[in-house]
Amino acid sequence: MAGNQVKWLLLMHVFVSSLIFSVIAVSSERKAISATRTIKELNRNGPYLGLITVYAPEEDAFFATGAFKHNPKHPFVNLSGRRFRVGSIGGSKVIYVRCGVGMVNAAAATQQMLDVFRMIGIVHFGIAGNANSSMSIGDVIIPKQFAQTGLWDWVKFKATIPTNDVAELDFGSYDVPNGGDNELGSIGYSTEFFYSKSGKPNAPERTLWFQTSQNWLEVSSSLEGMALEQCVNSSLCLPEKPKVVVGLNGATANIFVDNAAYREFLYTTFHVSSLDMESAAIVMTCLSNGFKVIVIRGLSDLAGAQDGDNTIRLFGPLAASNVAKAAVQFVKTLRGFHFQQSI
Repeated sequence: MAGNQVKWLLLMHVFVSSLIFSVIAVSSERKAISATRTIKELNRNGPYLGLITVYAPEEDAFFATGAFKHNPKHPFVNLSGRRFRVGSIGGSKVIYVRCGVGMVNAAAATQQMLDVFRMIGIVHFGIAGNANSSMSIGDVIIPKQFAQTGLWDWVKFKATIPTNDVAELDFGSYDVPNGGDNELGSIGYSTEFFYSKSGKPNAPERTLWFQTSQNWLEVSSSLEGMALEQCVNSSLCLPEKPKVVVGLNGATANIFVDNAAYREFLYTTFHVSSLDMESAAIVMTCLSNGFKVIVIRGLSDLAGAQDGDNTIRLFGPLAASNVAKAAVQFVKTLRGFHFQQSI
């Protein structure tokens, strides 16, 4: 009798488990069908301008501007764990997403946005480290091009870097006090394999610099001179009024830079002014697919050149607020530019 009860309980367990899995499967299928219908309807009403930030503080600053107005019928679409928010800014239809930190997250979110939605192009904005001593915390930079400085050939001790590498970082040069041998050796900076719809299949170009869209960069020049915030609060202000600068260089790698020597190396070697972990991936993905793209970055810290702790903790919110305002202004200006072009 006890054996029959055990068998019965096991059968009931299997039945209930199967029922639960069936309900979950049906629910997931219904959600997928609903999302597909929503996307089709949204795309009929497109195209959209894509907006991409990285993490929560940047998103908070963006929504705090009050410029983004949610679509009343379809305010968002959830895809692969990300929430793509649908709305408008100053009459321009936009889709916004927070991609997450790092180049893989940035490329994945960008590719998904371009594949799923009917897009015009991408405006990427967020905070960044400052590698240029002529720039200041709080400034907003709109670079003309980005280098991916995370592709390294880390060679054996005292070995020679590959001849096709574009730069070399010799760790021994930074030994204190006088330099010398360092078993970490050196690394050579390699170029990116760039695949694009305009190129031949399986025949990538070797590229160091990825340029943002020239006509959008020209539109962004009208942002120079716009008013930006100088104070975090009544007791914490920057010594100089922040500014917008268009046309410098930026660098991207999966590295948070808080080291003065490495900051100086990147600036003197690549002449980059901003350091971040996503921009090159977003620019590269857009260019690969044939879409326009621009990047707007607010400088939040000195990437290690400061005394004491990294200032991102103090000035990150101000930098995020300034870059959000600049991004909103760009979207509004771009709408006016397209209107004039259509006349």
